[in-house]
Amino acid sequence: MTHDRSAMFRHLERRRMRREGERLRSFLRWPADAPVAPADLARAGFFYLGPPGDKVRCFCCGGTLRRWVRGDSPAADHRRYFPTCGLVRGGDVGNVPLGPADSVDGQLVSQLQRMTVDDQAAAGHAVYPEMEAEDARLTTFHSWPPGASVRPDVLSRAGFFYTGHGDNVKCYFCDGGLRNWEPGDDPWQEHAKWFPRCEFLLRSRGQGYVSNIQDDHFHRNVVAGLGGSSAMLSPVVQTVLRMGFEASLVESLVQTKYLLRGQHYTSVSDLVTDVLQAEGEERQREPQSRAVDPSPEELLRQLQEERTCKVCMDKPVSIVFIPCGHLVVCSDCATSLRHCPICRASIRGSVRAFMS
Repeated sequence: MTHDRSAMFRHLERRRMRREGERLRSFLRWPADAPVAPADLARAGFFYLGPPGDKVRCFCCGGTLRRWVRGDSPAADHRRYFPTCGLVRGGDVGNVPLGPADSVDGQLVSQLQRMTVDDQAAAGHAVYPEMEAEDARLTTFHSWPPGASVRPDVLSRAGFFYTGHGDNVKCYFCDGGLRNWEPGDDPWQEHAKWFPRCEFLLRSRGQGYVSNIQDDHFHRNVVAGLGGSSAMLSPVVQTVLRMGFEASLVESLVQTKYLLRGQHYTSVSDLVTDVLQAEGEERQREPQSRAVDPSPEELLRQLQEERTCKVCMDKPVSIVFIPCGHLVVCSDCATSLRHCPICRASIRGSVRAFMS
């Protein structure tokens, strides 16, 4: 049974990775110092197998390559090591090159990968190295509201510095932002709840502490009666549902992944990628008479609207709110908001999204 399930997953993986856009999205966690560009690898038919390491696989022949060095050419190495690959030989293997829709979706997935609570601080370098010293962070609280619920020394010890707006703070390492502090809030716990991959947090408190906070957060959601199966109650799935994706589709993907691999989603970006892929396949199955191909000008206009702040209607969006997950405002407008302008949810934190 295990063998059949693995074979089925490999078949689905291979089918999905026929699209160059999907292969490119697999490189979201590609090592920043790698000598080979993800775009070149995806174009040559490869997708990333995930950290650690730099191992990639061809969607067509299944050949794997790793240990890339400066000067390597993915296309040339593909031909050299796997000369019988149908893609290398120019055959019709179902490869789907990048198109306009892939470009837009790729930007969205990149933003989501940057914003989600499970993908913070994975690069290994502090975002604000000048705030590495606790004393440096503490000095930023000179104008901290006197009636705030959490003391500056407790916040700075947990890695946060004051942004100068309201009670907004940011982690010097992962750039994770938190606000709207309430009596009894523990900065370390909030740090672990929303930014569990922050390396400063992991070095300071340990993986065990972070895992316990995550487990406790999960069980609190169950007790709150959010409904559905236990997998649907996980923080990962709940975050994706708050982004507005169709619940039935998300549930179907969660169940399918468990049936095929015996695993649940542990990354918001992985689940969102699969949701977008499923939505795209659903659109392709619709009758051609219902399909309307937008012009390049219309695509550009739609993209510009999506990337414009919904408050000032001028600057590009760059801040994602936690926990609702909406990416709709610029950094300037975000500082003055206490509730999301889309769903009116109370803003507990924020993460900067980088437009690619």
